[in-house]
Amino acid sequence: MSPYFKKGGERMKEESVCRDFRCPEFIPAGTPDDFCIPEDCCPTRIPQPKYPSPNSCLPEEELEELEAKIDAINEMLLDIALSGEREQNQIFEISFDGLVGQEVIVKLNCPSLTNENKNLSVKGRVFLVGQDFVLLKRKKTDVLIPFEQILLVKLKNRFAEPNPEPNLADIDPCFRRKLTFNFGEVVSSSPELIQIFFRLTIKIYMMLLVGEKVKVTLDGVKMKGIICDVHDESFTLKMKNKEREIPLNNLCKLTFKSK
Repeated sequence: MSPYFKKGGERMKEESVCRDFRCPEFIPAGTPDDFCIPEDCCPTRIPQPKYPSPNSCLPEEELEELEAKIDAINEMLLDIALSGEREQNQIFEISFDGLVGQEVIVKLNCPSLTNENKNLSVKGRVFLVGQDFVLLKRKKTDVLIPFEQILLVKLKNRFAEPNPEPNLADIDPCFRRKLTFNFGEVVSSSPELIQIFFRLTIKIYMMLLVGEKVKVTLDGVKMKGIICDVHDESFTLKMKNKEREIPLNNLCKLTFKSK
């Protein structure tokens, strides 16, 4: 019998239990993949007649006219997409997305530290693609490269190393509930979720490196230090007994130890 049809104290007791219920920290094995709501707190669904709704509330002539306009707009958007009129960051996003797991050689718009007449090149495996940067993985180090410093990308080989993609299909019920009903709060507090839904920016990613030892390569200059702060357009590098403010626009690459 549904709890809404129970009598007196029994019904009030069950309503109190449902009202005060909180998701547990741990979900027992075999728990249904739901939103962490006890079955006893859900009323029995009463069968109701169902009627199909029309495709539109518009008259047929107006609907045809609207669909024609939508088709025209879609064609225009497709023409723009194929015309090459894309922002530089968007072009690199799409390019590197297709190279995840691949070994590449990235030529930068920065002079080589050993030969000023040559440009700096970086080799590595494409690991993470942000909004305005790419992260390359090497044997012992990771290299962060801003998109605006990239001149050319060459594929080193055709064999991609598998890179497990994040999967939200198997998350536990309590986390699914939090993600559904508190999306902004949950996602904004997790760099992993920001990357899945929106992609990280170079500023946000560098915030994760605060306190880490890094090697910073600028225009013909190389420095070592610890990132102690990150701002909107710059970051602070602590080197021994002094600190230096470095504009993000001047950064050629950032190298740090792989985790």
